[in-house]
Amino acid sequence: MLDDYQSKRRNWTSQQKLQIVLESLQSDEKVAEICRREGLAPSMLYKWRDKLLKSAGVVFADQRGQRNGEDPQIARLSAECQRMRNVVAEITAENLVLKKTLSD
Repeated sequence: MLDDYQSKRRNWTSQQKLQIVLESLQSDEKVAEICRREGLAPSMLYKWRDKLLKSAGVVFADQRGQRNGEDPQIARLSAECQRMRNVVAEITAENLVLKKTLSD
């Protein structure tokens, strides 16, 4: 029974997925009709569509930080590391002040 399911299952290439999703977004044809024609479950098409639309923001993301070859994630982590170092330095200074006041 499992072999029957696996033999009926299709493997879609990324190009095929993109073509089907774009067609569903651009054409006046109903999603159900496109899915029936392609042999695809509507829920799968909606998952592909959501995935495409969620990742589309990356295409239009601000690329100014990458002009210098700097990865935005590295820049964010570097800033966070510097902030943490500043907090540690501040706490250490407060600790020294407290130690001095307690020892007097």
